[in-house]
Amino acid sequence: MLPLFALPVQASKPFKVAILMFDEVQIIDFAAPYEVFGQAKFEVFTVSKNGKPVTTAMGLSVNPHYSFANMPEADAILVPGGDTGKVMHDQQVLSWLKTQQGKAEHILSVCTGAHILAEASLLDGKAATTFHRALNNFEKNYPAIAVKRQQRFVDNGQIVTSAGLSSGIDASLHLVSKVLGEDKARTVALHLEYDWDPDGGFVRANMADRMLPQNDYSWPDGILFDRISAFGDETRWQVKYKVTTSATAEHLLQVYKNAMAKHADWQLNDTGAVLQAEWRGAAENAGWLTSAAVINTAPDSYAITLNIYKRP
Repeated sequence: MLPLFALPVQASKPFKVAILMFDEVQIIDFAAPYEVFGQAKFEVFTVSKNGKPVTTAMGLSVNPHYSFANMPEADAILVPGGDTGKVMHDQQVLSWLKTQQGKAEHILSVCTGAHILAEASLLDGKAATTFHRALNNFEKNYPAIAVKRQQRFVDNGQIVTSAGLSSGIDASLHLVSKVLGEDKARTVALHLEYDWDPDGGFVRANMADRMLPQNDYSWPDGILFDRISAFGDETRWQVKYKVTTSATAEHLLQVYKNAMAKHADWQLNDTGAVLQAEWRGAAENAGWLTSAAVINTAPDSYAITLNIYKRP
């Protein structure tokens, strides 16, 4: 397909983005931004501390372009997330990030990549976000950071942090907008067939499952759980599990009731149902209802369904 107008293009110095790679990195966290930056005609390359192949979450093998020692200078550094338990305590990685803060114009994290930046002290005194399930621990472990739960990405100037997974697309488009202008970012987004909202958009942490009680259970020995589904919106959420155990349905529901009894802000409603229970929220949970139901689907096999919804 030919362009509408064949005009000469003046060569300019390419904007360079270095993407940090490490074992157990989440694929979408680096691959989606790579696509965004590539479509924006940025020069994109991957780098690991030693330049050796890394194995991502879900087992993809990736060959980084460079090591820390031989990588070219970059205008922006992207730090993806994944299983960051090891890399966030790797002093060589943290030292490299501190050095890059003094060199790169932009640093962007995706998902739990924010934890790596936090360990490097790059977020102290700044606002940040991360993967929705990691927000509580992030806030607890890094009190010097102002955690933003209601934003898809947070821009501190040099450093931009984004929430989980696909949020990295939004943050990457935001960076394209900062470097090349919003029109270019919108052009890239439409080429990718992505419905980009530069002012925010979908925020996973706002979904109703944030209100599900955090319980401590005393399940029978040997019980197995397999999550079948989890979906909803900001006012309603349902989670369903397949459960394998020799225990009875009555016993399973009683375990759940015992766990819920520890919460002063959830009050049991007497519905009369045998294998279903419902609780009404109080205090900070006022206006919410949650329920648990157990169904025997086969010998030693059950479906446990948890619901939470906001009363109209």
